[in-house]
Amino acid sequence: MVPEKLVLMASRFRTERQLRRLSRLPSHGGDKVSFAVLGDVEPSRFWIYRKLFNREGVFHDQMHELQSQDLTFTVQLGDMVSKGTRQNYEVFLRHLRRAWTGRPYLTVIGNHDRSRPNGPSHSTLYRGLFGKPNYLFDHAGVRFVVLDSSAKRVTRTQLKWLRMALDVPGRKIVFTHMPPVQLSLWGGVGRVHELGGFIGGSREFADIVSAAKVSRVYMGHVHAFGVQDHGGVRYVLTGGGGSALFPSGNSDSFHHYLTVEITHAAIRERVHSHDGKVFHIPQGLVILPTHETRERRWWELV
Repeated sequence: MVPEKLVLMASRFRTERQLRRLSRLPSHGGDKVSFAVLGDVEPSRFWIYRKLFNREGVFHDQMHELQSQDLTFTVQLGDMVSKGTRQNYEVFLRHLRRAWTGRPYLTVIGNHDRSRPNGPSHSTLYRGLFGKPNYLFDHAGVRFVVLDSSAKRVTRTQLKWLRMALDVPGRKIVFTHMPPVQLSLWGGVGRVHELGGFIGGSREFADIVSAAKVSRVYMGHVHAFGVQDHGGVRYVLTGGGGSALFPSGNSDSFHHYLTVEITHAAIRERVHSHDGKVFHIPQGLVILPTHETRERRWWELV
């Protein structure tokens, strides 16, 4: 049972209500849409991680900053809380209400938003506060799909739904919390790599988004930034929303958020770091850099 007080606090942020708010906004005749993507923001369950690897107030700072920009909506990629408890959600919602200015704010469920971050868990509290964890919406001629990978898997039912959700013409964008682990993109090697993404259904997921010619898959979970092209699809890791930057085998680990502009001609993405720098992601094929050429090949300061 979700406490009535908590339901009232979350009522304005329920997905269905935010989508109604979005539907009332102009869509520029299908010519343009701009939005923000904010990664993991939970402060960490463990005091030692908070002390060694985190910086207090990053989520609040970045929320305030992106609210001042000319954007249509924001998508938060999950891990809003360190563990899906009533107390943690109450604290998060208080922070969110202080930073929110009314722009549509859409959520993706992360593994920390469940009853247990790792191991057997359920999503009852998240569903009671925000609604369905798998949903889609259309805006400015773009199909946006949110897929729940918080249980470290996607089921056959989800994959069937995803295939149908992507069976439309035009640009398609997918948001999910975890990267598909079989791509071997981030998070280490061997058994350690399994911490970096979802396992069950990962190969089928990659096949489906490739077949549907999805333009982008935006993911969090690993507290870092990265871009990889696989099967004709660009996967963008953006997990720097405010969570602890503990070692993950990823050298591009810093607090940041993305802004994305989609037009008929192109998709333009900017990386906004917490230290005030702004970079854009090259539109061409991404070639993984060596350590020595990382700055020159990954980033282009704007």
